[in-house]
Amino acid sequence: MKKALLAGLVIGCVFPVVAAQTNQGELGPPGQSRGLIYSVKGQDLFQAYCASCHGARGKGGGPVASALKTKPPDLTVLAKKNSGQFPTVRVRNLIAGDEVLAHGSREMPLWGPIFHQIEEDQDFGNVRMENLVRYLKSIQATTASSPLSGADLYKKDCAVCHGDDLRGGGSVPSPYRVPPDLTTLARRHGGTFPRSYVSRILRNGIAMPAHGPAQMPTWGADFRLGEKLDDAEIRSRIAALTGYLESRQGK
Repeated sequence: MKKALLAGLVIGCVFPVVAAQTNQGELGPPGQSRGLIYSVKGQDLFQAYCASCHGARGKGGGPVASALKTKPPDLTVLAKKNSGQFPTVRVRNLIAGDEVLAHGSREMPLWGPIFHQIEEDQDFGNVRMENLVRYLKSIQATTASSPLSGADLYKKDCAVCHGDDLRGGGSVPSPYRVPPDLTTLARRHGGTFPRSYVSRILRNGIAMPAHGPAQMPTWGADFRLGEKLDDAEIRSRIAALTGYLESRQGK
């Protein structure tokens, strides 16, 4: 599975090195080595070195894709094809040329030496490599057809503090306070589960001026920035998590 997953990454990123040495090299300051753009940002590196084959969004539809023998793969599903985990180390090694697949030929340029070109007496190769890998990780797609359930979301994001039983028995490090018992939300609000209140807290966090910054993550922002979800996907997750909390209220 892993070999099939990343074979596409190697074969698919067949980027014309000549283009990188001419067009892209012009983006840097005078005197900089040809083939190396000035920016070290992951997105800029992707657009300069990968988008010709993989497309601007990483889905495999770049302008030179039709000329390749092997269709460039969709790089937004690397995590999906690896049991939900982005294969950071293998992706980094394959891009750098430190790892070669056991079958087939390596058609993708070795970006490691290109990224490690010396500029102004400094080598930013590791920075470029790390930023590119992080960018690839950031564009991994979520599976719209199989959204996480409220129970799954709670286990993934909340149980570490609130405990598997929702009663606040997670492993909370000092000096953080013990989280509240989430099974008593309805009881503490007159017997009615405060759905709107809970949804708002999950999305926007809670202000606690008397106690310093809020200790609970602001999941709306985390889902948007960390997992690149859109507004509809965020609403769906908040609703699923809120519904799960409501279903676990004590009698």
